[in-house]
Formats: sequence, structure tokens, C-alpha cells
Amino acid sequence: MLKINKKNNSDKKPLKETKVLLWINKVWHNKFFGNVWVRLGLLAILLNLIVEMLSRHSILKGFSHMFGNPVVFLYNSLMIFFTLSIVAFFKRRIFVGVIVSAVWLTLGITNFELLTYRKTPFTAPDLINFTEGMRVIPKYMSPVQIVFLIVGIVLAIGLIVLIAFVSPKAKGKINYLLSGLITALSFGGLMLFTRIGTATGLLGVNFGNIAQAYQKYGFGYCFTNSVFNSGINKPKDYSKDKVNDLVGEVETSIQDIIESNAEIDPEKDEYPNIIFVQLESQFDPTLVEGLKFSKDPIPNLRKLYKEYSSGNLLVPSFGAGTANTEFEVITGMNLDDFGPGEYPYKTVLKDSACESICYYLEKYNYSTNALHNNQGNFYQRNMVFSRLGFETFTSIEYIENYEKTPNGWQTDDCLIGEINSILDSTINQQDFIYTITVQGHGDYPEDTSEYDFEITVEDNDVTGNPNGFEYYVNEVYNMDKFVKELIDSLSKRDEKTLVVFYGDHLPTFDIEDDDLSNGDIYKTQYLIWDNFGLEKNDMDLQAYQLSSVILSRLGIEGGVISNYHLACMNEEDQDLYLSNLRLLEYDLLYGDCEAYGGELPYSITNLKMGHKDIRISGVKNISDHVVVYGQNFTGSSHVLINDEEVTTIFNDSGELIVDEYQVEDGDYIVVVQQTEGGTTLSSTSIYTYTE
Repeated sequence: MLKINKKNNSDKKPLKETKVLLWINKVWHNKFFGNVWVRLGLLAILLNLIVEMLSRHSILKGFSHMFGNPVVFLYNSLMIFFTLSIVAFFKRRIFVGVIVSAVWLTLGITNFELLTYRKTPFTAPDLINFTEGMRVIPKYMSPVQIVFLIVGIVLAIGLIVLIAFVSPKAKGKINYLLSGLITALSFGGLMLFTRIGTATGLLGVNFGNIAQAYQKYGFGYCFTNSVFNSGINKPKDYSKDKVNDLVGEVETSIQDIIESNAEIDPEKDEYPNIIFVQLESQFDPTLVEGLKFSKDPIPNLRKLYKEYSSGNLLVPSFGAGTANTEFEVITGMNLDDFGPGEYPYKTVLKDSACESICYYLEKYNYSTNALHNNQGNFYQRNMVFSRLGFETFTSIEYIENYEKTPNGWQTDDCLIGEINSILDSTINQQDFIYTITVQGHGDYPEDTSEYDFEITVEDNDVTGNPNGFEYYVNEVYNMDKFVKELIDSLSKRDEKTLVVFYGDHLPTFDIEDDDLSNGDIYKTQYLIWDNFGLEKNDMDLQAYQLSSVILSRLGIEGGVISNYHLACMNEEDQDLYLSNLRLLEYDLLYGDCEAYGGELPYSITNLKMGHKDIRISGVKNISDHVVVYGQNFTGSSHVLINDEEVTTIFNDSGELIVDEYQVEDGDYIVVVQQTEGGTTLSSTSIYTYTE
């Protein structure tokens, strides 16, 4: 019998792998690693590592954070462990563990996705802004990407449901006493660590730069902070006497300050129209070092910077957060004093009026108007602006003619006619117009092969999206043209006018402080143009100081916040200046209004959507359709007949058509202005049809 003793090297590897697997299985099921609490601890560390990798868009940076900042990393892991501890209270531990893990992974993936399109990480206020986010998703994601996202969500839910059915139950009785004790100890340890960490500075409390805070303190802590830390916490030294003393000190000097700053004589000179123009994502692209431009992207603004008052403007946001820069400019309040990532438009201003430039100017007989070439309900401005003292708000739904950029935003040139129309609408009254542009908004396309750009940019890899940055630069160039055209238009009017231009934040690119010649991603620029001879006075300002400085140059006195800035903003002790500002903000928004004598003096206005009246003048049956006649209709006008919306065709500003329909005697007709999402902003009076 022939004996074959042939070595087969191919059999050795599977044998070794089998031994390794057997060893891993043995270790995993030994007394230590088989313990549910040890497994939950390891799972918490793994989940935290994955979330931090997603937060940094890098596997290596995730490990770097874990080993480079181990105490903070373990603290965030303890936070995840606490949420996982509920697993021990259930028989189906795998299923419950998957649910909790899925929540953390969903938060991490959401943060990853948001950081792909903007520079501000995911915070709890984003959940409040969910409807706004849904409206702009089509501008950031292609239809294919949206489909994949929906499919992914459905599959994930299906997988969790499947696990619920197939996951085994734990053997033996549940030790509720031990589970409760360990859960309580983990919570106590978490609270103790938080108190020690915040007291020693290991963990931050107020996030001046929220993006940097997420990188330094970890996703878990920062996101949780944004959940529980909103509004302005009560200052330790808050009291009636403290507030009154502070207000009294300001009142003793404010008149002298305003008189010394004023460049017009209220008794002799007429106050000017005041127009603020907040330019979406606008800044000087040539500040990015190492880039070469075929031509200057902001020739008009650069010329104006040299001729009129200008300077750097420190804003609270980078890459997103238009409404928060807006809030600072209008109210004079510091966003750093609110919760991380908070939008006051979505929190405190839902219920209360707030001191603002509008209420200041109302005392001087100004009309107060807001203007925006985007949807009226974005950031809930159609509600919030009544809390800030605006009388009218004209959004894109009330603008008849406009064009769009290649990435779907409305161009800014349509605002020029609207500004002039608002100025024309008042005769014996000065106008305040707060204008919010949108043309420079992202997302910026990565494929621009189909575009013929007027300006080309070389060596711009630093931005992370070279083609998108070149697209952005050309939109900035068009916005710069808009600035010139607006000024040319206003120069032809026989009215004293002041216009403030400023950028709300830098655009969404991979730009860091070191990439900019001015060294700060939170710096934009402002410009004060006028046609009545204000002196050129350049200074750098915080966004919350801008309005106060401008009003003082016009001899206009503001309120508590505005006067405080003028009296204290140049003090040497800036920490004291900011601390007292925070105390006043708390008093006015969350405290007892001691600065006002105990009662809020401002009332929510009856905000009118659109500065022009929309009216129905007649309704006729013509052939097989209905014609609704009137004035100031737009493409956002929709006809309702007997409270039912009918398909509406916009013909022109005086005519809407309802095809294949006939009205009958007694039918009542209303025209409503609706957003793209179907939100009704306003409606006309009821028109009753008579044969």
C-alpha cells in the first residue's frame, strides 16, 4: 500500500486562523470579558472612537484624539457607557444595545454629513431647525444621493427590526440591584467629572468657537451641552441693585457720548434713510493666502473701503448661521452668552419681544422694514421679525421678477427695485430697511466644467474644493456688481441715505485661521456708505457693536444695550465689559427687566408680509377658465375658492388664471402667498363672486 505523506502548506493557514478564532472566542467568553459590564464598557469606547473619527472626517485623527487627549476621551466614553447601562435591565440585551448604539452612530453620521456641507457641527438646535434643513437639502444633495439616503435609513430600520426578532434572550435572572447601582455610579461619576472638568478648564462651558470646541472636548460632551445648555444662565451677581447701578452709570454719560459722536445736528439736519445689507457668505477672497486671481473679485467694494468708513467685523458664525449674525447686529446682544449652537430666533424670540434697532428708530418716526430674497419662513423670520419690531417683511414670495444662480439661489439684483419701492412708499417718514441677501449661499459645485467663469483662480487647493471656490469667487464678483448698482441707484434719489454693507460669515470651505492673511475665520468686513458727508472713521467691531456705533454717529440714542456698548465698549477691562453685557442680556430676556423698571416696554408688532398691498379687484368666468384680477400678484400667489386651493397660473402682477374651472354666484375667493413648501404667509381679503 502506497503511503503518501505530502505536506500541504495551504492547510496551515486555515488551521492557524481557526486557533486564533478559538482563542478569541475563549477570551471573549471567559469570566472577565464575558461580563456584561465589561462588554458595555468596550462597546462605549468603540462607539466613542467611531463618533470622533466621523467628527474629524479621519480615522487617524480619531485615534490621535483618543491617545492625545485620553482623559476627555474616557469622559465621553463614560457618557456613552451611561446610556448603554440600560441594556442590563432587559433580557434582549443585544437588541437594546443595538438601539442605543444606533442612536449614537446616527448622531455621529449626521455630524459627519453636516460638516461635509458646512463648518458648524451638529447641535441640538439643528433638530429645532429640522424643517429649514429639509428645505435646503436639494441644494446640497443630488436626487440620487437623496434616494440613497432614504434607502439607507429604511435598511437600517429594517435591520433593527430584524434583530428584535432574532436576538436571543439573556439567560438567568436580571440583577436589578447591581444594574441600578452601576448605572447610578456611572451617572454620579459623570456628574463629578463634569463639575471638576468645568471648574479646572478641562471642559469648556461657553463655546466661542463651537467647531474647535467639538474637536477639543469631544462630540458627546459638546452635543449634550447643546441639549441642556440654552439661553443665558443667571449670573451669580445678578440683582436689582446691580442692574440699576450699571444702568445708572451709563445714563450719566450717554448723552455726552452721543453728542460727541454725532456728525449731524438733529435740530438742523434731517435724519437719513438707513439701509443695512447683509451679504450672504461675502468676504474678500484675496485674503486666502497663496491664490492667484485673473482679476480682482471685489473691485467696487475695495474702492469703497478706501473712501468710506470700514473695518473688520467679528461675527459669531463660520460657514453657516446667518440668523445669528443677524441677531447680533439687530439686537446688540452677544451670541457667546447663549447656549452652544443656539439660535435665539428658535428659542427665546418665539415668545417675547426683544430690544432692537427697530424699536430705537421707531422713536424717531422711522418705518422699519425687512427684505430678503429667500423664503419668508426660513429661520421662522415671518414670525420672529414681529418680535424685533419690524413693521413689514418682504420675502421672495412678494417679489415678482428675479433670476437664479446655477446652484438655485435667487440673485441679489432683484433687491434694488424693492429697496427703492420701499423708499417710495413713505412720504414724510425716514425708512430703515434691513436687507438679507442670498446669492452667495452654498453648496458650491465640485464639477464646474459647464460654466464659463469671468474670473479664474489658480493654486486654490487650500480651500478643499478648488472648482467650488472658483464658482464662489465669481458669485462674489456678481455681488460686488450688485453693491455698485445699488449705490448708483440710491445716488440718484434726492434723499439722505446711509447704507451698511457687511458679510454674515465666511463661506463653507476648508479654510482655517492660518490660511488667511488676517488670521481669523470669524472676520468679515463692513462698509458704511453715505451721500451726506460722514467722515471716514475706520475701526474693527464686533457684530453686536455695529448698530450702536452707526446710530451714535447719526445722533440717535438707542436703548439699554446700545447705550451700554457706547459707554463701555472701549474700556480696558474687556472681561468686565462682556460680563456686564451678559448680565444686562439676562435681565432683559430672562430676568425681571429691572433695567426697564420692571416691565418690558416693547410690544410684538403686527408684522405685514410684503410692503405692497395684494388685492383682488374682480373675478370673471372666461371660456373654460376663471380670471382673478388684482394687484401685486407674484409667482407665489395661489387662489383659494371656498377654502379649497385650485391650480393657479400666474399671468402677471394683475392677473391669475384658474384653468378648467367656473365660479358660481356666492363663491368666495382668496389669494394667498405661499412658500415653495406650501406655508401660507399672508392672504387677501375675501372677495365674494356675484353673477
